[in-house]
Amino acid sequence: MKGLWRNAVRISQLLWYKDEQACVFCGEGHGPICLTCRMNYLRPELRRCKRCGKLIESGELDCLDCLAGRGPKQLDQVTAWGHYSGGLKEFIQRIKFKSQPNLIREISRPFSDWAISQLPVVDGIVAVPMHMSRLAERGFNQAEVIASALHWELGLPILSGVERLESRSSQVLLSRQERLHNLTGAFNVRQPENYQGKSVWLIDDVTTTGSTLEAVAEALRQCGTKEIYGLCLAAGLEKRLVPLSE
Repeated sequence: MKGLWRNAVRISQLLWYKDEQACVFCGEGHGPICLTCRMNYLRPELRRCKRCGKLIESGELDCLDCLAGRGPKQLDQVTAWGHYSGGLKEFIQRIKFKSQPNLIREISRPFSDWAISQLPVVDGIVAVPMHMSRLAERGFNQAEVIASALHWELGLPILSGVERLESRSSQVLLSRQERLHNLTGAFNVRQPENYQGKSVWLIDDVTTTGSTLEAVAEALRQCGTKEIYGLCLAAGLEKRLVPLSE
């Protein structure tokens, strides 16, 4: 089924991309992502924690935090394309903080191909919403841009109606449990009947503890969403895998 689905959108993909391009992360190797950047930042040799998306050792299923019960509970699976560091981190920051959302289209094909190899086909895609004040400040929601790229590549419909009710305090200095608590009740689903019995990919750019994905997933569960799979461009790395130099 996946093979037929992917072939159905291949003709439209060919209209979008050039055959030759430089690596979008380093600008030097052959793109869209050179082998060096793929190994350094996408880390294909590592698994992703199924609960929070963190990159972990290949023989494990969950990270240490999630094994200790400190991870998300409302998601069926979370996966991240790569590690939030180096060229991938710089790429995401250029999108968010230098107002370059068009860069997403440069990686939409490899990211979509990876996503459909990791997650089941679903009824639709949901972007993690941004509060209106932050949206007015930035001018776009990067999660929505990523969702649009997945829609273009894979033909999955985008589901709307999820909103962020409040702009909470910064999560940067909070612990994993504090982050989960900080976002409780921050999201709402309008017309919840549209999500009843549905399966979705929940999209964001970066996940660290999984707290934002968890808060949105909780709102989706309350209106009867059947399956929720978190999907992000980047995630953190299991602490015991972090080099001492970092």
